[in-house]
Amino acid sequence: MADVVDLMLMAAAREPYRQAAIAHYHDLLEKCDAAAFAEELQSELRRREVEFGGRFLCPFLRPHFIGREQLLLLRDAVRGVCKAIEALTPRMLVDEEIKSVLGFTETERRLIAVDPRYKELSVTSRLDSFLMGGSLQFVEYNAETPAGVMYSDEMNRSFLRTQLVHDFMRDYPCQTFYTADRLLQSLLDAYEEWGGREKPTIGIIDYEGLPTASEFRMIRAHFQKCGYKCLIADPRNLDYKDGVLSYQGEKIHIFYKRLLVNEYLEKEDECPAVWEAYKNQAACFVNNFRCKFLHKKAIFAVLSDPKYQEGFTEQQLQAVYSHIPWTRKLLDGETTDPNGNPIELLSWVLQNRRNLVLKPNDDYGGHGVIIGWETEESAWEDAINKCLPEDYVVQIRVNVAREHYPSWNGSSVEMGEYAVDLDPYIFGGRVSSFMTRLSGTALCNVTSGGGSTATFVLD
Repeated sequence: MADVVDLMLMAAAREPYRQAAIAHYHDLLEKCDAAAFAEELQSELRRREVEFGGRFLCPFLRPHFIGREQLLLLRDAVRGVCKAIEALTPRMLVDEEIKSVLGFTETERRLIAVDPRYKELSVTSRLDSFLMGGSLQFVEYNAETPAGVMYSDEMNRSFLRTQLVHDFMRDYPCQTFYTADRLLQSLLDAYEEWGGREKPTIGIIDYEGLPTASEFRMIRAHFQKCGYKCLIADPRNLDYKDGVLSYQGEKIHIFYKRLLVNEYLEKEDECPAVWEAYKNQAACFVNNFRCKFLHKKAIFAVLSDPKYQEGFTEQQLQAVYSHIPWTRKLLDGETTDPNGNPIELLSWVLQNRRNLVLKPNDDYGGHGVIIGWETEESAWEDAINKCLPEDYVVQIRVNVAREHYPSWNGSSVEMGEYAVDLDPYIFGGRVSSFMTRLSGTALCNVTSGGGSTATFVLD
């Protein structure tokens, strides 16, 4: 790993170049036939089914650009954080105090007790971040079942097919990254470590009727093109008999779990084959149920608390303190503040509303998030009292990256300011590619109404 400060300074120093590239792109857009360009781009996106529950996912007319130095910073940060998690993992598996901080229920403890027969807690994951010049902050770790891999790949391809992007790249060369092949290889690597020897059939497993159905079809098509049988199945329709997990008579070797654990547990009685296959190790589950160690938002409370950092290297500590925001489980007790000073947590949280956010420990899509600086003082106290008996974390405010993006309203180009959430996909502790999400509010997620665009790295 490089020195974090040096990487941050290098990334910050190249920001004027990135801003010049954005200005040049907008200038090209202003000079071209915008209606024809929008039609060309959006027709390509629709042909590739870049939609979420029937909603067009990318109304934007330019990609998100990051600099090469920012890519190096992201790679270094991800590597450092993942190495810190790797160092912490043996302790998490046995330490009851950490499991309590992470908020495991008795039912979840039953799931994580089963050895998945491969080392990684989360084979495919995504860190959600805000990147501004040389400042990079991760705000959540989507380690359970990150969506959007194929959407991002197809958005990249769609932009690259347009003449405007080709014109832009003559003056500002750039590169895109793709994830589908890396996803497949990660599934196969986990399967081999699990002990699989047959050529596997891959099952994409989630409930029917979900908004991600178009992405499932894209993934299935890609896996089949690569020579692997692949099927999409509702977990309620799976069969388990004589040590074999199957769907409509087809044996499943790799259970690609797009099914969220919480949503599975809500209907566990309707999905008996899932638990039977998992506990009897009839298929390789990716991600396995131990991904919950990392997916709980309280994982940042563990990483950022000196109490649990024994065994971290200096480089791992640098990554954590530079890129993981101060986070604590919302409890009535003593801890340390972002500067390491001892505090009574609830009193401190009450007094520092403008710099804090409350988040449910185990939810997604922005559900239940309470933003202190957007909340009145009396309502903040009420929120703390309401959240305290629930499973919540409190996190320090981070600077939200914001940029102007053009979109097409059907008759003209509209320029709007959006929060920019840059989310690297991670395999084997390393960055593979990116999802960029844009939102008009502080919450950047597709589920709550945000959109996405392609991500290009400027040379």
